Amino acid sequence: MIGQALRAAGLTPRALAAWAGTDRIPALRVDELAARPHTPAAHALALFVAGKDVDADQRLPVDALLERGLVEESHGKLHAEVAILPVGPSLIVCDRHDASPTSERVCWPDDSSYHLALSIPKGRVSSWLDLGCGSAFAPLAHPELASEILGIELNPIAADMARLGAELSGVSHIAIEHADLAIDVPPAQLVTCNAPMPRATRDSDVEMWRTTDDDLFERLWRVVPERLVETGLAVIHAAVSAMPLERLTGERRLVIYTPPDVAPAFGVLWWRPDAEDRLAVSHRVLTAEHPHVTAADRSLTPT
Repeated sequence: MIGQALRAAGLTPRALAAWAGTDRIPALRVDELAARPHTPAAHALALFVAGKDVDADQRLPVDALLERGLVEESHGKLHAEVAILPVGPSLIVCDRHDASPTSERVCWPDDSSYHLALSIPKGRVSSWLDLGCGSAFAPLAHPELASEILGIELNPIAADMARLGAELSGVSHIAIEHADLAIDVPPAQLVTCNAPMPRATRDSDVEMWRTTDDDLFERLWRVVPERLVETGLAVIHAAVSAMPLERLTGERRLVIYTPPDVAPAFGVLWWRPDAEDRLAVSHRVLTAEHPHVTAADRSLTPT
């Protein structure tokens, strides 16, 4: 299996932390990693994380990688066609960090990906629906949290990469559907979504693939309760301005992590539409030691 061979070749979070100083993908300085020399033990990391052309090496499953179109070989050098990033027990497939900025680009996991994934409560559920799953970061980071996981993704390239990530990770209980979030699927115990930025927040520094029309949010807040079983939980990372908190019913616990003087504000919402009506809003100060919201923050005292 290609995934097993890549992990054996050093494509693991532990090896990434030893090589790069961190295994947190948004904190990587990819250009610096690509520019510096690497040891043979870091071949897989240099190739698939830093995007550096490397010598063909017996540590890598070269023939299998060529057959799947994951690399190209020229004059004894391997060139990665995609990024393959070690996250938790899995491998995430996305575009290279230097890929052209198009509307279908499959982005690297960013801090918002971690905010959502780390905010999902521990404890296994029978079914998990991830809306707008992208490369399936959250399900692949925590495949142990559900017996069946379904990711919905509108970008067909991202859907294909999410399927490949699940295959490389050896995770058979994750399925990916190329569809809009309104697709008719059975309700799940857990629904998650790392929502894009509202169009109104976009400026010249915000990439086109990270924003969406506001109509998505109107449909999102309508669809989520329909996709949850009774007593089910939704965990949503989004811009606070896109959360109609007063219009939503049930238990709503919001943790905002951006500083009060920074706009737009972002946060994680834990929402149980069938629970007793209650709204609690808290603020979490991010630190170097604790750079992301986590499931434990759900119990923060409201401000």
